[in-house]
Amino acid sequence: MLYRASLPLLIALAACGGGDSGNPVDAAGQTDAGPPSVRTVGCPPGIVPTVTTSDSMEVYMPSSASISVGGIVKFTMSSQHDVSPNVGKMTDAGLTVGFGKTACLEFDKAGSFTFKCSSHSFVGTVVVQ
Repeated sequence: MLYRASLPLLIALAACGGGDSGNPVDAAGQTDAGPPSVRTVGCPPGIVPTVTTSDSMEVYMPSSASISVGGIVKFTMSSQHDVSPNVGKMTDAGLTVGFGKTACLEFDKAGSFTFKCSSHSFVGTVVVQ
C-alpha cells in the first residue's frame, strides 16, 4: 500500500527534475533558497580571526576558525590558492575568495561552514556559534 501511495509522488518529483539551473547547492541539498548567510564586507579595523595560505604549502592556516553569529573572518589567499564552497558539505555560495585576494566575510547563521581550495582540494572550516 505504501508503494502505491509513493509512486505518484516519485513521478511528480521526477518530472520536476531535469536541467541544471546553475544555482549552487548547500549541504542540506537545497538550491539557493534565499540570500546567502555569508557575505563579503569591508574589513573592520582591529583584530579579526584570519585564515591565510602560502604558495609553498597546501593548507589553510588555521584550518578552522570559530566565531559568533554576525562575526567576520578575514581570508588572505596566496596567488595559488582560493576559497570556494565545498559542495556536499554545509557551505554557502557567499563563501568565495579569489586567488591572491584578501576579503572579509561575515557569517549571519550558526553552523560549521566548510570551504576548499578549488585547485588543490584542501579544506577548512568556519564554526559559527
